[in-house]
Amino acid sequence: FFGEHTDSVTTVAFSPDGKTLASGSVDNTIILWDVAVGQPIGQPLSGHTDYVGSVAFSPDSKTLASGSRDTTIILWDVKTGIPIGQLLGGGITTSIAFSPDGKILASANSSNLILWDVKSGLPIGQPLGRDYMTTVAFSPDGKTLISANSSTINLWDVEYNQQVLTLEGQGSRFSHSAFSSDGNVLGSMNTADLLHLWRA
Repeated sequence: FFGEHTDSVTTVAFSPDGKTLASGSVDNTIILWDVAVGQPIGQPLSGHTDYVGSVAFSPDSKTLASGSRDTTIILWDVKTGIPIGQLLGGGITTSIAFSPDGKILASANSSNLILWDVKSGLPIGQPLGRDYMTTVAFSPDGKTLISANSSTINLWDVEYNQQVLTLEGQGSRFSHSAFSSDGNVLGSMNTADLLHLWRA
């Protein structure tokens, strides 16, 4: 799994079916890997003009989203390696996540949080928040979105695009967040290597 990118790997994600691994790099490309044999699938995906900061697969494993420092998000057809539709925008993307039904893509960026309609490629409502967002994740039922900015965790009602709860951390910027499989616990890791757990 090593040596194919020409610069540092910045992000990785497994497809939900477990067959494919995507890796994004400072070399501006994404490589799809066949997990069973540990080899690249086809040629690297090229379309970004700056490093790739986040990748995420759709729930059906057929679509890959990639966010970049070039302020764009590209949706890729995993089977063909060809971009789908128009480029999505919205700042330097730090984290992206598909909703459990695959209809919404959430992107955290350098200034806010945006929900996208995957089918149309258009934003849903207004951007959420007004800060540098570092991480984003959906609850298992798709009704709640978690985002982080600096030392604050925010929970959003996806249907109404409204913030419903704010949780305070302990000084350091959060880098990763996730819900438990039952949606009852959420966890976040910050840059001081501290893990925070909350009851949702």
